Amino acid sequence: MICLGKYFRNFVLENKQMTDSELKLLLEKQELLLKKLLELSQRQFAESDAVALDELLKQKDSYFDELQKLDPLREKWHKKYNRPLGQEEQILDDNIQDLLEKLLLSEQDFEKIVGREKNAVSLQIAQISNQMQYRKDTTRQRPQIKNMTT
Repeated sequence: MICLGKYFRNFVLENKQMTDSELKLLLEKQELLLKKLLELSQRQFAESDAVALDELLKQKDSYFDELQKLDPLREKWHKKYNRPLGQEEQILDDNIQDLLEKLLLSEQDFEKIVGREKNAVSLQIAQISNQMQYRKDTTRQRPQIKNMTT
């Protein structure tokens, strides 16, 4: 799934003691997860199949879960090593911030589209309901034709 996955799990997640150099690994992992999330977020715009969209959303959830596991590790690292970020770490941190902003915009845009589609479906349902009501009313009140004699 993620190329850093096995190493990351073995040495960072399971290791009780963190080293100073593991921040770069945490940042790389976070950057990679955010790239995957952004890719999935963009793919959801093009997905028209409900089953495929549901699978895509499940994948996004699993990446979000992995991302949430990184936050306490970063906090733990910052508490232990209270130092400014190095040049490479700063670049990674800037990339992460950029990816977060892009992801937020993508998700907000998708939310708008889903909202519009929901409104369109609601309008269609209302129109169908009105048509059904009209048909019910007109079947009861059919015009009566008078027999005219000449």
